Amino acid sequence: MSRNELFYPSKAQQGLEYVSIEESSLHPLVHRIMQEEEDFLPPSPSSSPRFSRRSNRRDLKKFRDTTSRRHPLRGPGSWSPEMSRTSSVRSGVTGYEGDACEDDKVVPSAPPMDLMDHFTGYEQLSFEAVSVPPPDCGGEEERDRTETRGPLPPGPQITDHQARAALLAHVADRCCWGSGAAKKMAIAKINYDSAFHYELQTFTEKRETSWAFTPYGGGDVDGPSNGPAPLPWDVEARPTHMFHDEVKVVQVPHTASVKECHRCKGTGSLQCSECHGKGWTRCLTCHGDGWYTDSSGYKDRCFYCQSSTHGHGRQDCLKCNAKGRVACPPCDSYGQIRCFIRLTITWKVNTSEHIVRKGGLPEELVKEVSGQVAFEEEGPRIYPLTQFPDNTINLASAQLVNNHKNKFVDERIYCQRHQVRIVPVAEVEYGFKGGPGKFWVYGYENKVHSPDYPQTCCWGCCCCLM
Repeated sequence: MSRNELFYPSKAQQGLEYVSIEESSLHPLVHRIMQEEEDFLPPSPSSSPRFSRRSNRRDLKKFRDTTSRRHPLRGPGSWSPEMSRTSSVRSGVTGYEGDACEDDKVVPSAPPMDLMDHFTGYEQLSFEAVSVPPPDCGGEEERDRTETRGPLPPGPQITDHQARAALLAHVADRCCWGSGAAKKMAIAKINYDSAFHYELQTFTEKRETSWAFTPYGGGDVDGPSNGPAPLPWDVEARPTHMFHDEVKVVQVPHTASVKECHRCKGTGSLQCSECHGKGWTRCLTCHGDGWYTDSSGYKDRCFYCQSSTHGHGRQDCLKCNAKGRVACPPCDSYGQIRCFIRLTITWKVNTSEHIVRKGGLPEELVKEVSGQVAFEEEGPRIYPLTQFPDNTINLASAQLVNNHKNKFVDERIYCQRHQVRIVPVAEVEYGFKGGPGKFWVYGYENKVHSPDYPQTCCWGCCCCLM
């Protein structure tokens, strides 16, 4: 742009007239600022009021309002050498770090759906994972099943000495519990009983489909030319271990294709958001002047920008290595992406349980100890118990099996198993200082539950709150 004369509005006159200033009379730093300002301002029309005296007042106001939002024009009296001016244009927020949003447009995070291929059985596909219900296999026929139940095996019994030893071990693990009561109490009676723990586990498989893409740098592409794409539930996949949670992500065969990168339009690079494509930024030490003056008045070249490849007063952009462009993250600088249908397979163990216990033993304690397995069954489908000696277990089994049958609508039941554990429970009645009490010894580990132990604070640990 030729700038033999610059025009600024004069406030001395009421009308919009301009005062001419010779460019040669301006400070050298002003020339540098004006040169950089041209890089960011939109092209001005030939009739722009900034360069012509023939523009009317409405065009002048419109032009000044547009340009003053990012780079306000300065009059000759408003500039000073100490003033630093930010010359960068703020970039919009994008889906990738280091991208510059040009023209304030929203950057797409994925290719448009109208450019993706269409496959039979994947009509509702998108870049968000969608669960695919398993195919209806029809009702399963009732298989012959013989369920025989004999008497329950007797549980183990403990002696008075074993019950006292278990209580002493329990007291030793409690802070400030006294062991005197456990040593001196008189054990009157031991009542033996059993708690039943019924557990049902259903191993399910869930399949979800979605579009996905990765950078493409060459190589074979398994596309539709290799054959039709199989349906989601026709893709062969098996869990590594039964009844273990697992997630596996595979590519649906014959669905891959190569597309131009939606972010960089095939160029492989993006404009650097730090220097906005220039490859340099203004030196903050010398404010773009290229000279540094110390307190004594000595003037020397700025140390921080003297070796810049873009000239004095400018520092090479570290983000793009002074190139003005950065690698495109979606395509990894290749300019192309490989799109395919991603199949996510999730195997999960779903557990339901029911506990039948008598007395004051909490249910959560029964789950923590070992017991004797009275019944165990595993198969593709299991049926409720009907002949267990405790009818409460039969009713709980029928309810839980029916719930699991109707619960997993979008999942396929891969396998099921259930079992009944018998946990031995001994209720110990004792007397201490004329008062009765009781505690429970349960499980093969001889765990103790004693909520009413008489000495929960030992000597010297009782403190009174004033």
